[in-house]
Amino acid sequence: MDKLILGVVFSFILTLILLPILIKVAAANNLFVPLNYRRIHHNQVSALGGLAIFLASTLSFILFSDLVNYPDYRMIFSSAFLMFALGIRDDIFEVTPWIKLVGQTLAILILVLFAHVNIYYFQHFVPEPYGVLFDYLSTIILMLLIINAYNLIDGIDLLAATVGVVILGMLGIWFFLVVQYDYSLALLSLSSALLAFMFFNYSPAKIFMGDTGTMTIGLIMSMSLIQFDSINTLIDSPYKFRFAPAIAFSFISLMVFDMLRVAGQRVIKHHSPFRADKTHIHHLLLRIGWPHYSISIFIGATILFQVALSIFLDTILKSNWAIILVNILFLGVFYAFIYLLLLKNNALKNEKNS
Repeated sequence: MDKLILGVVFSFILTLILLPILIKVAAANNLFVPLNYRRIHHNQVSALGGLAIFLASTLSFILFSDLVNYPDYRMIFSSAFLMFALGIRDDIFEVTPWIKLVGQTLAILILVLFAHVNIYYFQHFVPEPYGVLFDYLSTIILMLLIINAYNLIDGIDLLAATVGVVILGMLGIWFFLVVQYDYSLALLSLSSALLAFMFFNYSPAKIFMGDTGTMTIGLIMSMSLIQFDSINTLIDSPYKFRFAPAIAFSFISLMVFDMLRVAGQRVIKHHSPFRADKTHIHHLLLRIGWPHYSISIFIGATILFQVALSIFLDTILKSNWAIILVNILFLGVFYAFIYLLLLKNNALKNEKNS
């Protein structure tokens, strides 16, 4: 418990120390993102915030965890460093979406093949080796979806940090309750680094998280959700869930659905699914006139509500699919509400202009 508190505090303070240094280094070396990186910003801002978040949380974990008992952490660190290197390369020089996809897949393969981060589903009823191969493939696809969904939600100030604190913080608390202290330390240290980052990412942002932050955090997030399900099946605890996969789904359903919705709209219009535009959920809320902090709080609270609802449904429903269906129906109502607000806002604008 003492080490956990020390690790969380250490990560928070070190991030606060590193970020002003990075802001000055970026200004001295002209390490700013292109002005078209976020069309809602017109000032020069660095995207190296993820460097401080990664260094602080990683150092905190190394100093205050018991690495000797967990040899898989070598592979986890290797995967995270690969994703970190890919992100920082993209933040400084930019890389193509396909190169990013290949790099992300390589980082995931390290976890799947060497750190035993896997979904165990198809191998229970599909003959070997096909069941195992299907589980590997589904794990890779799921992790790619989560990493890129989190990466794409980083479109306005505070949003990625808020979503990260909500998801990683809740998972970190659960791992603590089920006596998985090293997992808890890793996630809560990362959450505290994100909280420190918010002081510099508040509008107008002094620094962005960049792909260095979003892709590395997305990797840790996706791995933690898979481990959440795996550990839940092994423990005997009052905090064990009956339908952990459905609860894991509630953590990331809004992000992933938004990414798939936007990609689908682009394909329907005969555009590349990788083409940047202003149709993500946060862009829709910006059109309504909401400020960045309100959008971030609203989306973070929505995810928190989905998870709380799913935890409640875990006690009364009888299958994963029932809880997943409720979450999908909730997202349908959620987007209908957003589009109704947009229609109302457009009608008011038309009245003013007429």
